[in-house]
Amino acid sequence: MKVAVEFYSVLRDVAGLERLDHEAPDEGIFRVADLLDALYGMFPGLRDWDSRLHIAVDLEFTHRDARLRDGQEVSIMPPFQGG
Repeated sequence: MKVAVEFYSVLRDVAGLERLDHEAPDEGIFRVADLLDALYGMFPGLRDWDSRLHIAVDLEFTHRDARLRDGQEVSIMPPFQGG
């Protein structure tokens, strides 16, 4: 199973890229939380943002228990700033 991951704003600098195609295990359930754990292993600096991340799957905000399916797009965003 493959999901596309997009990093926004300052998280692009933390990860060192804008987009990543992540190959997830085909067996079992793969959730947003599992993806985040994998990303923290690849990009340890992302863990510093853990409690403040906003996550969207296919342009819909979601929670960490959401199940991911092949071909979905996951957006990883820092806290929003308004003005």
